[in-house]
Amino acid sequence: MAEIELRELRLFLVLAEELHFGRAAERLGLTTSRASQTLRALERKLGGRRLFERTSRVVTLTAAGQALRDELAPVVTGLDTTLTRARTRAAGPGTIRLGVLNAASGTLVLNAAITLFEEAHEGAAVRLVATPLNDRLGPLRRREVDLSVTRLPLDQPDIVIGPLLSKDDRRVVMVAGDHPLAGRREVSVEDFADYPVRRPADVPELAEAACPSYTPSGRAIVPSDIEVNDVSELLLLIAQGRLVHPTVAPFAEHFRHPGIAIVPVRDLPPSSTALAWLDGYEHPARDLFVATVELVVAAHPRT
Repeated sequence: MAEIELRELRLFLVLAEELHFGRAAERLGLTTSRASQTLRALERKLGGRRLFERTSRVVTLTAAGQALRDELAPVVTGLDTTLTRARTRAAGPGTIRLGVLNAASGTLVLNAAITLFEEAHEGAAVRLVATPLNDRLGPLRRREVDLSVTRLPLDQPDIVIGPLLSKDDRRVVMVAGDHPLAGRREVSVEDFADYPVRRPADVPELAEAACPSYTPSGRAIVPSDIEVNDVSELLLLIAQGRLVHPTVAPFAEHFRHPGIAIVPVRDLPPSSTALAWLDGYEHPARDLFVATVELVVAAHPRT
């Protein structure tokens, strides 16, 4: 009996997904006639049972084809994952792209993990990629980065939350040095209703945690309609008194500006940061770096 080749099984699965010989052949870098020949060879090796019904317009799976697809897909996926991991072990992890909105939180854990990761694996590197102020999860979803540093809380069904990089970051508000709130020892969320507030719009749960929609007394907090494109522009607008910016102490301290005062907010809970990645996206090198971060966190839990 002739042996079935992996390329024949891959063709079958792609064709079962596309139900179109031209598109399946294009995905695999084959001609349409070559794809048809490969399928016929597979059908012969499986006892001559037809896997697809073809007309001039439509390609459909037969019952035998449906059964083979359902049983074969997880097997080939598992094999691909195993082979990818083997290649990673042989060639080294390569470069991990790590998205960061700013370098304010979790840097102690990240720096230690990056050093450990790059020293432990030949050819390994971690490249930091700046993520947009108004699209912090976009690069992750577009697979422009492999991991991203995110502030919590985050509740997105397609995003996996990993190890914490920082915790209990105190909430503060950044205001102009001559702003009415600048001289206070602390402020309340109640004060936010009196001023234009910068409220992130791209992730609703993060926006609500940083600046609730309503004060404790029920007054609406109206976000500023000024478009802010990057951190430099944000700092300039705050220093000019055009908006106030609820944030966390690490961010405010990292981007300390001579024209900006930092005032604690007494009635917002502290925040944390964590690593995050796209769910359902296999990436053994990414997982290896996450495991390195977990080692660093376990060795230095207070950090």
